[in-house]
Amino acid sequence: MAQSEGRGVTRVESQTTEALLDPATRPTWRSSVVAAVIALLVFGVCIWQVVVRGPFIAWDWQFHYYVDSHHPVGWEKAFLDIVASVTGERMFTIPMVGGTALYVARKQGGPGSLWNLLTRRPVLAVLAGLATIALIGYSTKFGLGRTGPHHNMDVLHAGGQAFPSGHAANTFFTGFFILCLLFTQNGLWPSVSRLRKMIPVVAVIVMIAGALMSWLDYHWLSDIPGGWLLGFIACMVALSVLRAPIREREPAPSQAPASPPSE
Repeated sequence: MAQSEGRGVTRVESQTTEALLDPATRPTWRSSVVAAVIALLVFGVCIWQVVVRGPFIAWDWQFHYYVDSHHPVGWEKAFLDIVASVTGERMFTIPMVGGTALYVARKQGGPGSLWNLLTRRPVLAVLAGLATIALIGYSTKFGLGRTGPHHNMDVLHAGGQAFPSGHAANTFFTGFFILCLLFTQNGLWPSVSRLRKMIPVVAVIVMIAGALMSWLDYHWLSDIPGGWLLGFIACMVALSVLRAPIREREPAPSQAPASPPSE
């Protein structure tokens, strides 16, 4: 905050919302790693709750019964299926976040070969996030084997892939990491005010997309927050890559011209 004095009165002027955080207070890659580790521990608790049938899944059957009696049909279901696919299917989300990363990489680093673009920080960050979703998500899905609600049974190790919701994870990671690529201090157009305005918009999209997966009876209610948590972990991993310090090559020592031999 800036201070200006006049006639013995000190006036404190607040920073504009466009101003970036002071370098000393900016989040670092370490804070992203800590957040990812904490979220991973919470994710482990959710898995344990699914296994022991704890309070985390207490509302699954009640919501499933409600959905069965209010299930959309006809053009309404077709429209909601399209919305759910566009917001959560990998064939849509990967081009969204990957295309944004390539655009940001080219704008920040200038034109280059395809390999040069693919090895720049924004693209590597997205690849790290997608790999996190694939590694943790599929390990959990196949490890639990939880059947979906459309089977009318909730059984583990039965070949299902209900928990966590991959759609919810994809939507969360895609929406919020695009904001990171564009508006955070490492983004293309760093702006605190734009970031604050867009976070609620993305949050609403994420909530709608997750709700649709449960409303359309593709996932249990507890699968959705599990997917959001996985998407958050992927975001933190990707942010750690994006925020990692860039090691600059040390310039080669210049050789001083040899002094003429003394006579």
